[in-house]
Amino acid sequence: MEQTVCRARAERRREQRFAAQIPAMLSWNGTSQPVEVRNISIYGALVVGAWLPIVGERVTLIADHLEVCGTVIWNGPDRCGLLLSHAIDPRAIIGEAHVADAQDAPITLREVSPGQYA
Repeated sequence: MEQTVCRARAERRREQRFAAQIPAMLSWNGTSQPVEVRNISIYGALVVGAWLPIVGERVTLIADHLEVCGTVIWNGPDRCGLLLSHAIDPRAIIGEAHVADAQDAPITLREVSPGQYA
């Protein structure tokens, strides 16, 4: 009797991915849809949205401090993977998104002792 051993295939990527929650627009073939970038690397991005292009479609991903062309290389019901046309700095994109969020957030101070606030 022949025995078959199945092992989970380890995902191997050359470039590190960074988790993100960046609002963006994805444009293709005269259509633009709001998406959220959930993770990003030097050459790729995972975007989530309600209506996304098919595999092979050329797209433009637009967010604050980012505009890059790419190709859809896989898709699912509410997400797709993009292969970007040129290298980007994911840390800079994520950092810019966090800076923008921090600038928009209100600051609340409370008095911790007479005349001192924290």
